[in-house]
Amino acid sequence: MTQLSIKEISRMRAEGLSYAKIASALGASANTIKSICQRNGLGGRTAAPEKDLAVCEQCDLPIVQRPGRKRRRFCSDSCRLAWGKDHPEQISRKAVYTLVCTHCGGSFDSYGNKARKFCFHACYIAHRFEKTTENDA
Repeated sequence: MTQLSIKEISRMRAEGLSYAKIASALGASANTIKSICQRNGLGGRTAAPEKDLAVCEQCDLPIVQRPGRKRRRFCSDSCRLAWGKDHPEQISRKAVYTLVCTHCGGSFDSYGNKARKFCFHACYIAHRFEKTTENDA
């Protein structure tokens, strides 16, 4: 292939075209286009650098997106947790259950666990270790 063809392949790869689409446009085989791309460092997957770069929603550091994976919003778990504390209204919590405490009878909200019995650990301890007067008789 000539230098002009390599520039054309490079331009098409930058647009995000696959080996097969470039091959059909230039009248060559897909394997030939793939070999040329590998020899000239044009990437193994579709190259779209603008789409692959993002910034962390918490600290604004750049994040490199991995092709074929879910889009990353945060650079680390610490940034994800900090963002969640700063924006509780934007978190979608679909599994919130309103339950009644077995010990004190008070109402409480439980996220993700509808089998919970006590509102606080203190109620659990008091209920478990509370002495009953029935056994004293």
